[in-house]
Amino acid sequence: MLNRLPFAFVGLFLPILLGVGWVKAYPISSLVVDPARYRIEVHWKDRNGSLLGDLGRLKEYVEKSNNAQGRRKMVLGMNAGMYLATPLGHPMGLLVVNGRQGCCKASGHGKLILKQGASRNSNFYVQPNGVFYITQSGKAGVCKSAEFARVRDIQWATQSGPLLVINGQINRAKAFSTTSSSKTIRNGVGIRKDSHVVMAISNRPVNFHEFALYMQQQGCVNALYLDGGISAMHCPRLGRYGKGRNLGPLLAVVEE
Repeated sequence: MLNRLPFAFVGLFLPILLGVGWVKAYPISSLVVDPARYRIEVHWKDRNGSLLGDLGRLKEYVEKSNNAQGRRKMVLGMNAGMYLATPLGHPMGLLVVNGRQGCCKASGHGKLILKQGASRNSNFYVQPNGVFYITQSGKAGVCKSAEFARVRDIQWATQSGPLLVINGQINRAKAFSTTSSSKTIRNGVGIRKDSHVVMAISNRPVNFHEFALYMQQQGCVNALYLDGGISAMHCPRLGRYGKGRNLGPLLAVVEE
């Protein structure tokens, strides 16, 4: 059972839980996860090779995988990065699922992308982009794509872009203008100094600067934008029961 810490009042009502903490504050909601206590996984297809595609199927899949027999519970699920308009929603960049990198032997999908491709107008290519990863020992991290080669023993990973926060500072790319009118529902993931993971989604359309500022205020040293417009989160502890549809890679926080 999770024990409650005392309530904190800092302009907003912020209940915090040990291991998994939640903050539901307009205009953005987030869950703070201790990766030492909860598994964080990246998924894409089921055992039969079919696209999971939504958070309802993700929940069913992770709770029944590894011969769980009711021992695994999905605490949070959300989309995990940008993907292509293919029938299987192939990831636009790197994908590592349970230690296996890439998607298909017959294609280059799921591999780390360091150069701009044909879709240069995609947010994926706003620099620097980055990778969210979990190592075999359960350590979580967010790094620049160009620095990912230095990371070892990767168990789960997804590439997206742009990075929202870099070494504690908001990305200085033009897309992060405070007056930008480009607003949509966005989601992302960040790493705090204490190695806890912040998983966030906006409750209303926001621009990049608003979203990055929130992640910075939550203590993220590095944070990665995952996607926008199609963003969805299933997290009963936040009162969110989103499912999404036709999604590509997915993130799951699992209690065992």
